[in-house]
Amino acid sequence: MYRFILLIALGSALLLESGCTTTDPAVKNTIFPESTAIEPQQLSKLASGDAIELSVEVEGTMEVVSYRASLSHEGVATLPLVGEVKLGGCTMDKAQDVIAETYGAYYVQPPVIMLSLVTEGTDAGAFGTVIVMGKVGRPGRIALRSAHGMNLTEAIQEAGGFGASAKRGEIRVTRTDKDGKKLQVFVDYDDIGQGGDAAADIKLISGDIVYVPERIW
Repeated sequence: MYRFILLIALGSALLLESGCTTTDPAVKNTIFPESTAIEPQQLSKLASGDAIELSVEVEGTMEVVSYRASLSHEGVATLPLVGEVKLGGCTMDKAQDVIAETYGAYYVQPPVIMLSLVTEGTDAGAFGTVIVMGKVGRPGRIALRSAHGMNLTEAIQEAGGFGASAKRGEIRVTRTDKDGKKLQVFVDYDDIGQGGDAAADIKLISGDIVYVPERIW
């Protein structure tokens, strides 16, 4: 009798333990583990003479498209609509935040900032590539122009923007980690602009695959 009760108790404990470790397939990750991000030493700071390319989107309208500017001796870039912005000494991520805050003062809705470092004379793809597939204007491989990687918004723009039937709320990004394991995150594009969630504009690295699914009417 006691042995029977003990077996039941042991079985219940095992069920509880297995329940705690089960992964719900419906849960969708929205960020990649930090171990798969770009190494900190790659995140160099902007300096005098560096050139940047900027696009600004507000509520689906491109207010600034592929505008290029070089940093002055004082580390200042002159940008459309807002004038001089101090970027010297900033990492690309910090520069993007500074520009977003500057442009944000001029609009009711938070702007989506697409910023990249211009590397003239560098072979296309020298820093790797990402692939954008699905309902975009020009599906295919996108060359990274710097070791800083590329934000998701920039990759979508480089791929020709969204198609008419694109499901913007469930963009899937696949990354292979150093152990060969495939990881996926899901991004709602409207969280970036309309929601003002800059963290949702994830940084892509070489080898990432972006898939924009079709919206079912």
